[in-house]
Amino acid sequence: MATSAADVPVRTLRLSQDGPVLTVLVEAPPHNYMNAEMQLDLLNVVRAVETDETVRAVVVTGATAGRYITHYDIGDLLAAAQAAPLLPAPLARMLIRTVRTLTSFGGDRLLSRSKLAGVLAITRFHELVTRLLRSRAVWIAAIDGPCGGGGLELSVFFDVRLASESATFILPELSIGLTTTVGAQRMAHLMGPARALEMMLEARQYTAAEARDRGLIGDVVPAVRLVAEAQTRAARYARRSGRALAAQKRIINNAYDIGLRPGLTAEGVAQMTGVPTPGTRALLARWLEMQAPDGESAFLTHPEPWADGTALDPHATVPGR
Repeated sequence: MATSAADVPVRTLRLSQDGPVLTVLVEAPPHNYMNAEMQLDLLNVVRAVETDETVRAVVVTGATAGRYITHYDIGDLLAAAQAAPLLPAPLARMLIRTVRTLTSFGGDRLLSRSKLAGVLAITRFHELVTRLLRSRAVWIAAIDGPCGGGGLELSVFFDVRLASESATFILPELSIGLTTTVGAQRMAHLMGPARALEMMLEARQYTAAEARDRGLIGDVVPAVRLVAEAQTRAARYARRSGRALAAQKRIINNAYDIGLRPGLTAEGVAQMTGVPTPGTRALLARWLEMQAPDGESAFLTHPEPWADGTALDPHATVPGR
């Protein structure tokens, strides 16, 4: 018998169900940084929702006021950069496809203990966002506080995004020598290619109003009403036919599709070939040096050097090589 979605064993989330609405609280204190464990927890919840017909809508928000998913853990990224070999793009592409094939035959556990664990983390993220696009449930992000990097890339694949007035949005990847892992093509669909690239080039925090005006989120709601508003909408949307909704989502999400899987593969290859470069390693190490003693994100405490590109001399580190 399949495990109900609300009972999926997770370590970085808290789950509760009220009627057809599942509420997922992201709980990775103190800063709610995304990591591979959180990605796997979210993936397991998405998988469970697919087989749990009692869940017809899902609200994802932070367990603590003012915290959603800040961005991916930079320390984890640096560790991956230091451990991963420099690969040519064709080999990286082959490894992604190989890991996907092995995963489809139940090889997750073996892969997670192998040298391909980093590739597995990428393909799991790919599976997570692909399942969100095809889910028969409605997925709503209720964003309060900073939402950046991997947290933002995840959220653009939700069906609805609501944000508090104090929410902020940032895609800092280019400022630390990285590319997106999953979100670029989806953001181009939501915002348009020019605005999506501009946001990445700016590498600064966008306000909730700016994000709404650019099509990144739907509505801005006072923080005290944010989760209640998301849950109210979720309960209303849960009355729609799951079969019809899944079909409608496929139609909408495929409207611009030149191939979701090839696009995700391209992003994964860019990550695998870019993260281990000397320039990226130096930028990640510099970020950790600037991180506050309490672990708060340097993108929040010292945003200017990352937005204006002065955190590290790019000519000295030669990012991208």
